[in-house]
Amino acid sequence: MTSSTHFHLSSAQQFAQSLVELYNKKEVKKELDIYMDRTSGLSFPDWCLKSIIDGHQFTFDRREYLIEPYNDDHPWQVTQKATQLGETIRAMLRAVYGMLVKGQRSVLYYFPTDTDVTRFSKGRAKPFITENPHISKHINKTDEVHLKQFGNCLWYLLGMGTALSVKSIPGNAIYLDEFDEANQDAFEMVLERLGGQMDEDEISVHLFSNPTLPDFGVSREFEFTDQKYFMLVCPSCGHYNCLEDMFMDWINEDIHADPPLIALPTGETIRVCGKCQGKLDPAKGEWVKKKPSITDKRGYHYTQLWSQTQWHSPENILSKYYNALAKGNLQTFINQTIGFGYVEAENRLSAEEVLELCGTKGIVSSDDGPCFMGVDQNKGIHVVIGKKCEGKAGKIVHLEVYKDFEELDSLMQNFHVSRCVIDALPETRNARTFAERFPGRVYMNYYNVHQKGDYAWNEREYIVKCNRTESLDASHAEIRLGNIILPKRCDITKTFADHLHNVAKKLVEEEEIDPITRLKRKTGSKRYTYVKLGEDHFRHAYNYECMARQSGSNLLFPGWA
Repeated sequence: MTSSTHFHLSSAQQFAQSLVELYNKKEVKKELDIYMDRTSGLSFPDWCLKSIIDGHQFTFDRREYLIEPYNDDHPWQVTQKATQLGETIRAMLRAVYGMLVKGQRSVLYYFPTDTDVTRFSKGRAKPFITENPHISKHINKTDEVHLKQFGNCLWYLLGMGTALSVKSIPGNAIYLDEFDEANQDAFEMVLERLGGQMDEDEISVHLFSNPTLPDFGVSREFEFTDQKYFMLVCPSCGHYNCLEDMFMDWINEDIHADPPLIALPTGETIRVCGKCQGKLDPAKGEWVKKKPSITDKRGYHYTQLWSQTQWHSPENILSKYYNALAKGNLQTFINQTIGFGYVEAENRLSAEEVLELCGTKGIVSSDDGPCFMGVDQNKGIHVVIGKKCEGKAGKIVHLEVYKDFEELDSLMQNFHVSRCVIDALPETRNARTFAERFPGRVYMNYYNVHQKGDYAWNEREYIVKCNRTESLDASHAEIRLGNIILPKRCDITKTFADHLHNVAKKLVEEEEIDPITRLKRKTGSKRYTYVKLGEDHFRHAYNYECMARQSGSNLLFPGWA
């Protein structure tokens, strides 16, 4: 061997050794590892199969319904789900996969409150990263509750407590967990975080939640998707069975509906085909779109009815259903077990229920009074004018939407209004000026969730305060009991009925401001509140009219001729 050859071998050895030393440097090693992951070609399901979740190897065994969602790369996905069916795990895995394999630089994962962020970060995300070496080897020093860094990719864990809290960080992918419990007004702000991305092929939205009310939160967003349901295929007759629909038809006492779960004389409870009554296998199903014409948004519906865990067995589901009936807790059962938004009939007015109270007289432009007026200001000035009525709590004589506050003055005169309640917000100055023009007759309303008892009238400040839920309960009861007469059916009364339908009563967990972090956190206490499901301005204007009428005198105001 010549000296020249020896020199070249030594150089090659030195070069190889320097490469090893370079690779062993922590930051370079991370970047090379991430590069290897991004060029591995592993699909999302295959990558997941390498992972440990809650101490167990990830598998699709007994969760066959997840195979298609895990293979679905649709950029906009909405999942309306029953509880404990693995959607949070899918979101967590996809978020990390998006960073390590797809190279998404900024992933935003939202929760309803900062308390939820802390619980998830410490209880799910950190253990998940720690028990998976193929993931933990990528994490940098930045491993905080709200931020985890993988190479040059950032995973933000954020609360949706206020619109301001979601404005500052751009993202490639957005995940919204337990969307129904979050601040709905912040949703559009969240979507704005995608606005700065140049490559639209690299952005995605995943929204998922246990539903609460129809037309609200995840149920509303699901309506705008292709709505995929996992239908069990009968091995005997080949019929496709949507167990969710079958169950709801059955409990709603549809005369043509058979129960999807049947207890046999042997003591076994089985899932049965709606066509031939054959036994169904929960592992044998296909995802079917109910709205195949919609292609821009994908929707999945998960229910415990086809879950294969012991807790979700047909026996346990029937037991939970009958317990819910006995305890008057059907809404929680349908939300958490069936996976649908639901509200008891007594907690939401139907539009037809309202219209049934219409009389034969039309809307008038004046009345001898004394009358009572409610005004809600926002998109236009919605006005409801009523008066007391023998045999009923009252009757509504005028409904209209106005543009200017000055138009209210003529209404006060033309209807001889003895008391008016107007929403104090958002135009407080205009509301106060109006009240000052009619001292002692116009009061600005402020809702107070903590107030108990009667309405608090402040005659010096022209203010009335009330408990929002209690006041809405009172006007809600007038409609439910048929204790009010409405003008005859016309376009404006139909709009009025729709606005009353767009509010529903919901049990929510109370929140408080943490004295240290100044962020919202849940207290564990619960209370009922009325939730907006659509345009509801006439609903509040009617509530204010009801407040004025219930508390106002039936005598003409002094000075009237």
